[in-house]
Formats: sequence, structure tokens, C-alpha cells
Amino acid sequence: MRRRYSAGLWSLALLAFSCLLSHAEPGRPGGRTLQYRVTSHGLNVGEMKTVLSPAPRGGSRAVRFESDLAVKANLLLYKVNSRSREDAVIGEGGTLSYRRRGEENGNRHEVDADFENGVFRFKLRENGTNRSVLVPRSSYDFTTMDCPETTLLREGDSMEIRLLDLEHARVVRRRYHWRGTEEMEIGGRRLTCRVIDLSDPDNSCRRWISSERGVIIVRQDGKGKGGSYSLRMVSILEHPA
Repeated sequence: MRRRYSAGLWSLALLAFSCLLSHAEPGRPGGRTLQYRVTSHGLNVGEMKTVLSPAPRGGSRAVRFESDLAVKANLLLYKVNSRSREDAVIGEGGTLSYRRRGEENGNRHEVDADFENGVFRFKLRENGTNRSVLVPRSSYDFTTMDCPETTLLREGDSMEIRLLDLEHARVVRRRYHWRGTEEMEIGGRRLTCRVIDLSDPDNSCRRWISSERGVIIVRQDGKGKGGSYSLRMVSILEHPA
């Protein structure tokens, strides 16, 4: 019997993937557009487009992150049809706001969150059911948007942190390990990437991140409750200032 897998697999490609930058991108006054392809079991099942652009707040640097993910998989073992959009603002001190609109096989999920006075305030709506969640800053070390793996100092280093999962408004413990360094080629451009393994109670993946002119994820291979996937960058478009 064909299983209908949760979009948790695909939201990982973004919420584990929402971690696109650790702070406002120095040297990128015009921003950039990133295109990705999603595969599972060797087949193309989706695509993602991410736009990073300057969004100064009160005289301080900040970056706006906008990302659209669409996945349609109709395979032997599972079927999923999902679309989601994420919109966030990340300042020099961390994530300032987060919005998500998603739908999977007819089920809708919305998140609105803002960081105010030392507390992240969430409003969540799922199929008509509303709830509010308050998460004080003292209860987490980073959010999923903050790309904490960039704080590892050298190859071989590991760390475990309290991570605020912005999509689900909960804090999880996630472990990171810097395995090594590799070069990846994207559209004729070579990027030096850290190769990072990360895991938490729900997911595990390997991530290739580049810190050249701002932190970006070049590739991510992983497993979630729904199965395995691979997300790879296919193009980078730099915006003029």
C-alpha cells in the first residue's frame, strides 16, 4: 500500500534549510537569488527558489530571506504534494521575524512569529485550529535561521545546542560535527564548502555550506520521518546594488 509521507521531509529541506545565514551578509548590498533542485530515490521531485536581499532595521544591517518550495512526488512507496513559502528577517543579533505558509495534501499550516522584548511570540494556525506560543530568549541558543554551524572553529569540532525550531515553535537539542572541507561547482563557479553533519530527535542530514560573501547552503542530503532526500543548488544570481 502506498504511504502518504509527511511534508516534514520536505520542510526539513527548508527548515533545516532555513538556516541560510548566520548574520547580515557583508559585501552583498544587492542580494542574490539561489535556485535548487530536490531529488528523492534518484528522481526529481521538486524545486526551491530563495531570494536574499538587504533589509536594514533601525540603522543596523539585516537580511530578508524569502523562499518558495514546491514538491510533487508520486512514487511507488509514497505520495506527497506540498508547497510552502517562508519569509524572515535576520539581523546582526539573530532572527527578528519569521512567517511561513504551507500546504501538504490539502492540509494547511501557518506560522507568524516576531522577536520582541527578549521573547519570540508565535501564532500558529493548522487546519482552522489556532494556538499561541511564547519562547523566551533564555531558553534557546540559536534559531533554525541562524546557521549555528558557522561558529565551529576547525575541522573535527562538534557541539550540541538548544535550537529554536521556528516552523514548530519548539526547542530541540541538535548536534553538529564539522567533517571536512570540499569544493563544489555551481554554474562554472567553484565554492569552498564546510561539510557538516547535524542531527536532532526528528532528523539527520549532511550539509555543504559556503561562507563566501555570505553564508549559503550549497547542498543538503538527509533523512526525516518521511524518508531520504537530496537538495542541491543549481544556480546563483547576484543582484546589482
